[in-house]
Amino acid sequence: MNRSELLHAEESGAASGWVSRLSQEDREYFAYLRKVFKRYNITPSKATRLEYDFVIRVAESEFYLQKANA
Repeated sequence: MNRSELLHAEESGAASGWVSRLSQEDREYFAYLRKVFKRYNITPSKATRLEYDFVIRVAESEFYLQKANA
């Protein structure tokens, strides 16, 4: 999903009340998550559950550690 599609989905959902806009921190986290997937050469749509869980744990750990140290 590209940026314009994401913004369109957010606007449509926000208007009908079924989804809230992503916060700045959420957008930063998803960008960081994509970087971690690339770092380990894992395609999210083809990842096994084990690979996906691994990337999520690494991304959360590193992302929030960086936020705490900033």
